[in-house]
Amino acid sequence: MKKIAVLMLAVALSGCAAAKIHPGSPNAFDSKSYDSLVVAHSVIESTKADLANNAFPASIAGNVKTALNDLITAYNAADTAYQAYHQSALAGTATAVQQQAVQNALNNVSTATNALTAAKGAK
Repeated sequence: MKKIAVLMLAVALSGCAAAKIHPGSPNAFDSKSYDSLVVAHSVIESTKADLANNAFPASIAGNVKTALNDLITAYNAADTAYQAYHQSALAGTATAVQQQAVQNALNNVSTATNALTAAKGAK
């Protein structure tokens, strides 16, 4: 659970300073969206490992699995929206509708991540 908190804090704090745009990212939105997906992927992988290692009490493991599956679904949708936006942005043809779709999908990832954190914290 500490990993999630640290990662979420890092993402939150990264918005406070002037963040550099990643090489290959056409703009700051694309770069920050990519960062959000990387963090979410890390949370997914670490939670999978924790589940495989029986790191959660049996009383909450089922809820953690459900919340993880919800996060994976949200992540997959966000990644699909991001990939479409990214390719369009690189070509200079990205639309506001595409950008909003990515933002909405990332909001869903954030909501799912919060739910997973809550499931992990239940005793």
